[in-house]
Amino acid sequence: MVLLGTRGGPRLSKGSSWPTSTLLDVAGKIYLIDAGLGVTRQIVEAGYDLKDIQTIIITHHHSDHNLELGPLLHTKWVSAIPRKTDVYGPPGLKLLLEGFYQSQKFDIETRIKDEQQAPFSDQYNPVEYTEGLVLDDNTVKVTALRVQHPPIYHCYALRFEIGDKSVVLSSDTAYFSQLSNFSRKADVLLHEVMHYEGVKKMCQRLEKVKPNLLEHITNGHTRCENVGRIATEAEVGHLVLNHFTPTDEKGVSQIDFYHEVRKTWAGKLSVGADLMRIEI
Repeated sequence: MVLLGTRGGPRLSKGSSWPTSTLLDVAGKIYLIDAGLGVTRQIVEAGYDLKDIQTIIITHHHSDHNLELGPLLHTKWVSAIPRKTDVYGPPGLKLLLEGFYQSQKFDIETRIKDEQQAPFSDQYNPVEYTEGLVLDDNTVKVTALRVQHPPIYHCYALRFEIGDKSVVLSSDTAYFSQLSNFSRKADVLLHEVMHYEGVKKMCQRLEKVKPNLLEHITNGHTRCENVGRIATEAEVGHLVLNHFTPTDEKGVSQIDFYHEVRKTWAGKLSVGADLMRIEI
């Protein structure tokens, strides 16, 4: 597993990490989970060819998780050997892709006519999913659990069963006890994490432009100590922290996330970083 992007939220700053996306490599079969800004570049930086991306799963339709889905598919289309990509996402996925197509219709139709490329729509197969089984392709079995990320209803944690191994990605969520059962005995739990005091500082700084930011963040994300609680209750093998909120607030470093999570989790713990590789 490769963490392509690990920051929470869509904002960028110089030298910081990219928004959320994760790559799962199962014996050369590549699954991409989420497609935040920068994902196309990060796939290449991680040593993969865009043609290797066979399956994409979007967890929810916040921009830091889907903003580069269309551009990724387009770049794959113009630069790689044609290969159909299965794209899974919550309701709204097909509208999202159709909107991208319309925004680039001139370019796409020009390339088809001028360069004789295959139709863009032939390069992907969109599938909308809800809670339950997402896919089972004889390599992995993926199931989804709807988590708590208001105001977004369709936001899903994902569990990947790979032979006798399992990986769970929490997606964005407030503390949600059902996630413990969903993650039971997983070899790896990749969980978002929120440092509450750091968030308060950030929201105070941004209060004039985003007066409801504190309520928005705290209602839909998991405090450090609760991330450790989920991992402990689930008895996972390895907890990996991801989607850091805040990411680059002064006075809050990744070691602070580590120490807060350690209050409730005694097992194997990794603090995620862009392009970090995690063995399953």
